[in-house]
Amino acid sequence: MEEKDIIEYIKKDPYYIKLISNPTEEMVLIALREDGNLLKYIKNPSEKVIWEALKSNVWAIEYIEKPTEEMCLYAVKEAWNTIRYIKNPSNSVLKEAVSSKGWAIQFINKPSEELQKVAVEKDFDSIKFIKEPSEEIQLIAVKMDWTNIKYIKNPSFKVEMEAIKLNEEAMRYIDNLTQDKIKEFIKVNVKIAKYLDKESIALVENIIKEEMGKKDVDENYIVDFIKCESFTFDKVTFIYRYGSMKAKRILLDYKLSI
Repeated sequence: MEEKDIIEYIKKDPYYIKLISNPTEEMVLIALREDGNLLKYIKNPSEKVIWEALKSNVWAIEYIEKPTEEMCLYAVKEAWNTIRYIKNPSNSVLKEAVSSKGWAIQFINKPSEELQKVAVEKDFDSIKFIKEPSEEIQLIAVKMDWTNIKYIKNPSFKVEMEAIKLNEEAMRYIDNLTQDKIKEFIKVNVKIAKYLDKESIALVENIIKEEMGKKDVDENYIVDFIKCESFTFDKVTFIYRYGSMKAKRILLDYKLSI
């Protein structure tokens, strides 16, 4: 069969390239323009052929034995998850991948803390793909979205406190809840009371008295306390008895506003 006839066959069916033992570069390029993944059937492809495959289908990176740095960067910029097919990628390629999509961290073996930080700052839920993240990485993730606490195995106490401070619902994701932890949590978010039994509420009553008595007590803390239905005692009397002048003023302002 003449070369021009083979070329016509390839134009009609690019997969015909598989049946040709020694295709010319022109034949190969025609096939790859239709489907870059056909690169897997091409022996000893030239750089020109490889680039044609990549531009046609970035997933052809899987079939490139030794891609250049430029090829790797091109691939992860076009599709972040192509990183899974790149062997021994440089740090620049890894960083480009996680900068494009934080989830790329799942395909990186033992990622550095720098890469973890880039990933979490790009997509905060990338924390779920990181094994044993440092406290710094945990805090970044939780500060961006408190619900990330559920993805962290054995979060540090500081991280738990941050999550509780942002939203009392974080209580649902904290294991090994101790009395000492409850006493600390109530200091930063009185609304955790909704997750406590009567015994625990009695336990934290003195802690709340201390918070109420502070000269610089936070206004939100007082208002949250007033609104919290978990406390059955007279909260107005409680504030007037144990609260600082600021606490009493906040109570008065609140009462006047409703």
